[in-house]
Amino acid sequence: MDGVEYRRPSTNSFGSVWISRMKLMNDDDVRNMFSIFGQYNTRGSIELDASLGISVEHIKQSLIQSRNYKEIRALMDAPDEDINLDDM
Repeated sequence: MDGVEYRRPSTNSFGSVWISRMKLMNDDDVRNMFSIFGQYNTRGSIELDASLGISVEHIKQSLIQSRNYKEIRALMDAPDEDINLDDM
């Protein structure tokens, strides 16, 4: 992950609210985020923007692939044997 940013609400002396981005770098930044969120919001969610440093293809490759019935049945029928799912 390259970075995480919090959409931080701020106010000026006239009471106008605007949103600025606060980069979260460490635990203190996360504590500040919750403190700021508690001052401006009584309920709802915290919105974060995250940028990933890897490609979509790399993410797809790292996902656990679903298995079909034949593969699951083979795992259930022979729990003490080594089964290579690539052979199925």
